Amino acid sequence: MNFPEKRLSFRKSVDGKYSEKGYLVLDLHGLDIEGANTLVVTMEDVERAVRQGDQQADAKRKARELLGG
Repeated sequence: MNFPEKRLSFRKSVDGKYSEKGYLVLDLHGLDIEGANTLVVTMEDVERAVRQGDQQADAKRKARELLGG
């Protein structure tokens, strides 16, 4: 599912908590998720996921190279 850009935002403060790197906030209103209106992800978690994805891609590339593919 591609998340609609108009329902995606960035904030430095959420529920009284401040983060210098900020938060990625997804507005879930209108989706069929009982009791959930927003999903908040710290930018640190986003950066960590990007790094892990990069590491996995590098490991796959190296494995292909070693196997001659």
